[in-house]
Amino acid sequence: MAVLDHIGLYVEDLEKSQIFYGGFFGFREHSRLSVGQSKMVFLNIGYGLLELIQRPGAPGEPSSGKRSDVAFHVDNFDEIKSRIEGTGLEFLEKSLEDGTRVGGFKDPDGHYIEIVDRPFFQKTISHGIKR
Repeated sequence: MAVLDHIGLYVEDLEKSQIFYGGFFGFREHSRLSVGQSKMVFLNIGYGLLELIQRPGAPGEPSSGKRSDVAFHVDNFDEIKSRIEGTGLEFLEKSLEDGTRVGGFKDPDGHYIEIVDRPFFQKTISHGIKR
């Protein structure tokens, strides 16, 4: 079976995005890499890496108005929700039939970020949050 190595997100401001993900989730820098005009920071997310990628012309404008959807299982759902709402970001929350809480908000580059209070990869149902 294959396992997750990393997830890559194109960002406009590498340092701003690193502060954002470090501040809300406590993700720490694993490594940095530059290839041509691209600069990357890899953040340790526990079971893999979050790769933040900055390069000229990226991330660009998505045709559907959305960029990406990334979800993180967190042990401190209410604390993160409070910090997100404290910044003025819109936070959408839904409870699933089994009681799992799912919340979502947008990062500085418009990526839709979800948090769940139970590991979501074990589920087979759709969570149905509208973005």
